[in-house]
Amino acid sequence: MGEVKNAFFRRKALVLIILASILSGVLYFILGLINQPVGPVIQWDAGLGKYIEFDKPSKVTINRTFEYNGVNNYIVFQKVLATKFDVYVNGVLTASFGDGSGNLWPRALGVRIPGVLLHADKANKITVVLHGLVGVGLYGKPYLASYEDAIQRISLINVFRDKITLVGIGATGLIIYLLLIAYQSANEQEKKAYHYLIAASAFMILSLVQFTYRESSGAPELYLLFEEFSTTGPVFALTFLFFTVLTISTGDVSLNKKFKHILEAIPIVLISIAIFSTSVKYVHIVSTVSELYSLSLMFVILYFIFKHRIIEFYFPVIFLCLTGIQTFYALVSNQTNELTIHYGRFVFLVFTGTTIIRRFRELSISHEKLKRENLIDPLTGVYNRKVIDLIPKGGTFVLLDLDGFKALNDRYGHIYGDSVLKKFAEIVKSQVRSQDYFIRLGGDEFCLIFKSVKEDDVLKIVNRLYNDCRNLLGIGFSYGYAPFDTFDKAYEEADKKMYEQKMRKYAQNDKRIFS
Repeated sequence: MGEVKNAFFRRKALVLIILASILSGVLYFILGLINQPVGPVIQWDAGLGKYIEFDKPSKVTINRTFEYNGVNNYIVFQKVLATKFDVYVNGVLTASFGDGSGNLWPRALGVRIPGVLLHADKANKITVVLHGLVGVGLYGKPYLASYEDAIQRISLINVFRDKITLVGIGATGLIIYLLLIAYQSANEQEKKAYHYLIAASAFMILSLVQFTYRESSGAPELYLLFEEFSTTGPVFALTFLFFTVLTISTGDVSLNKKFKHILEAIPIVLISIAIFSTSVKYVHIVSTVSELYSLSLMFVILYFIFKHRIIEFYFPVIFLCLTGIQTFYALVSNQTNELTIHYGRFVFLVFTGTTIIRRFRELSISHEKLKRENLIDPLTGVYNRKVIDLIPKGGTFVLLDLDGFKALNDRYGHIYGDSVLKKFAEIVKSQVRSQDYFIRLGGDEFCLIFKSVKEDDVLKIVNRLYNDCRNLLGIGFSYGYAPFDTFDKAYEEADKKMYEQKMRKYAQNDKRIFS
């Protein structure tokens, strides 16, 4: 049996690994496809596809010439990394984006060149000026296209690169909201996991801000702050995700506290260096260290998930690692390929968040079931007296005791007596609403605590129950009632009334016997 389960687990794990690999490959293929030029490519000799770091705010100028065919008067720039971007055609400023204090990436930009500026009989000169605070880059292959083709392709690129990030931020925000709701009713271990995941989600949103379009953020200092937080945000996010996985798999007991404090301190040290450094070059150093450390953390998380066989995390973690490897390779090798890490981040977080919520929801249901079973009388299926401590004050307490049950039990045996108790419980349950409580106190003694019925109507219901029991069971019951304030007080008052009722019944029986 164990080998069959292991074989099934291995097959399922292999399917998830293949699925994550295929999805990663398909995503990379689609992003490459939408970035394929649909017109003549403008070839720059230098400065294209490379990120140029600055130690202080600066700019880079790139020149080239192109031929105009009378149709393609729209230039598509697939990816511009700058705070300000100027385009000159034949010496005339044709377009300008940004004001020097915001992030123009990751949107594709399009420039329409007025026909009066273009020469059909000779080469046209194009000059682009990239302004940046920490660095600039011109990626992809800028090309000429017709207006219709350019608008269509720019819209497509922006949907996959920019809009999808906003969707990811929204989904992550929703996960935080759901986690906060689930947190309220969680136990201590669950709360710890929720705490870590909420923190990871918040930093994940912060890191995704880098992948959104900010044409102007108001001031260069604010842009630098965005850059610093978005650079170190993934380290915070992955650290807390690691703690989340650890809490789920081992209860957070397998990690040495001192080592855990070190892991918590690393992202704080990195962001402190970036924020309080006097030179922009430290931002670049922190960025490189953060990328390497984040990649290492992803593989550590992957190791723990495989080690503890958390099968539901296989797909998102493998997908995250593949997108992380692709992005890291593209950055260090100055590739013009699309970066896919932001897809990996929010896919991982959404999958992880929903999985944890579902997992702990199942645990909560299981705990609730065990709790409920502990409060249920196994013979009759009604509440036992343990539930009384959980019932709020208010309502009417009714004490019930079957007439002549002891004699019936002695005469016909306990099995028959148990069947009578079961049938009695079924009769009463059919008349009681879900807001009310039907409880077996012990033996043939029961009580009803009415929450949904006015006190004036309680006696009507009890009398109806009495008649049903007489007709269906052949026996009745005695009862007493009292306001439900505390159980002891209500029981004492109801028991006194029930005793008086029993005495009246005995007296009536004696009269029948001697009459």
